[in-house]
Amino acid sequence: MKANALAADSLVAALLALPAERGVAILDSSGTGHLGSHLLIAGIDPVSRAEVSDDTALRRLAVALADASLAAIFTLSYDFGMSLMGLPSRHQISEPHVYLALFDSLLIHDYRTGVTRIAGNASRENTWREILDSPAHLPDYNGPRPLAVSNYTRDEYLRAVDEIKELIREGETYQANLTQQLTVGLPPGLGASQIFASLRRDHPAPFAAYIDRVSSTVVSASPERFFKIEGREISSSPIKGTIRRSGDAARDAELRKHLSASEKDRAENTMIVDLVRNDLGRVCEFGSVRVQSLCEIEEHPTLYHLVSTVTGTLRDDMGHDEVLRALFPCGSITGAPKRRTMEIIDRIEPSARGLSMGTIGIRIPDAAFGMPGFLDTNVAIRTMTIADGDAVFNVGGGITIESDAAAEYDESLLKAKALLRALGDAGLEA
Repeated sequence: MKANALAADSLVAALLALPAERGVAILDSSGTGHLGSHLLIAGIDPVSRAEVSDDTALRRLAVALADASLAAIFTLSYDFGMSLMGLPSRHQISEPHVYLALFDSLLIHDYRTGVTRIAGNASRENTWREILDSPAHLPDYNGPRPLAVSNYTRDEYLRAVDEIKELIREGETYQANLTQQLTVGLPPGLGASQIFASLRRDHPAPFAAYIDRVSSTVVSASPERFFKIEGREISSSPIKGTIRRSGDAARDAELRKHLSASEKDRAENTMIVDLVRNDLGRVCEFGSVRVQSLCEIEEHPTLYHLVSTVTGTLRDDMGHDEVLRALFPCGSITGAPKRRTMEIIDRIEPSARGLSMGTIGIRIPDAAFGMPGFLDTNVAIRTMTIADGDAVFNVGGGITIESDAAAEYDESLLKAKALLRALGDAGLEA
């Protein structure tokens, strides 16, 4: 059934005004239209939700994703990928491997048509209409400037880059994604709702998310799709290669050309494409995996990315659990070869990554919600978890033999810029 067409901004504001106990979950393409994304999907009052970190996590997730009547919105931590591969971590891990919320109704807004509809359980219509009919306003934050604290000093990060380059020379890895973790203490008046609204306004992202979980809130402005499954077709779109925009049209045109022609960035992207092809080859029909696009420029408000897309046809015997075992975590945030590089990352990085570099996803079953079923996931970059007054997120980039340590450090901070601005224009501790 259909609700009145609403401005997406008003819809999001109404949802963000709800208390955390309602289990609000918003997956938002922000009107960007990237890689076919064109929906805003929201759930409230989940039928069930849980945070799981034991040996049953993958099986519980797979059962939920196979449910023909309920939609699932979930998060998977990067550390869950370590567990799936049987890799021990030296870090203390507090992030749940899996957060899983199941919904019998959803609110779906289509940016292409401007239509908002209520899907699923018809008895929930009045609940949704009460929310949509309640005007909401999120006040802007005008308080003191917070401070971001990294788990690296600049010199420590530069030394870590040089250590990875030495491991590349020794043949231990070809490329490794190195991240630093930033923690921002939130002052009174600055909450997850304001942060998400600010990001959505200033840095719209095709795979953005806001999720009130059991013990924390997730705010994501991810530009990167991990994989999407429609029927038996699967696609993955890794990002590798980033350059800052200038704000001047002529200069930006030059920067686009520079990024597109960069041998270092194209090599980095192509290396991850090869890794993704290999991962998909483990679950797809022989001969079906192909590179649909290679090193295309993707535009964002403050930067440009190089993006590629790899597609394939899943074998009939492949379930969601097998797909996750083969693909997770995404190679764009590990490096290659994946397993050995993840061991190196765990040894070099000083903290567990948590949700950062993991994934956020949604599964909608066929027919039950008035649309073809699909499973869509992002790579949880530009993604923070907020709990106990702190916002925590990781930023980084792929290190290759050609990497300049200072430039890699600067690139990691460029990727943090949008999040720090949404966090009350937080400054970085010297």
